[in-house]
Amino acid sequence: MEYSARIFNCVRCHSQVIICSCCDRGNMYCGPTCSQKSRKESHSAADKRYQDTYRGRLNHANRQKCYRERKRKIVTDHSSKESTTNDLLPFVINEDLKIIYNDKLRCHFCGSICNYLLRTSVLGRAKIFIPGVWPLGP
Repeated sequence: MEYSARIFNCVRCHSQVIICSCCDRGNMYCGPTCSQKSRKESHSAADKRYQDTYRGRLNHANRQKCYRERKRKIVTDHSSKESTTNDLLPFVINEDLKIIYNDKLRCHFCGSICNYLLRTSVLGRAKIFIPGVWPLGP
């Protein structure tokens, strides 16, 4: 069975994503990798805004004071690690974007076959019409 699908660009990495109507919950990201990174950035920005306030500065100063007191009790010293100069960075593949083209479009999330007619907007809630009752919402 072919599902209706939506096509969108990931807000973070700008890759094109196809999502079927069963998986679509107003998604903005291509998968957990981008959504978790974006969440972490958002949380860091909120922390920075908090530490710019007077109360945040006081809490930070108190936390640093406690940290320095704990560090004073440590009497051992650690040597530095040897660094290697010819290390290569690991190659990382974004496993979230798994689209299979066998002359069929598939959902990036569940892999189900999708219709070629793609939407660009999210489906709205189903409006139920009850005869004799005035619709209350848009």
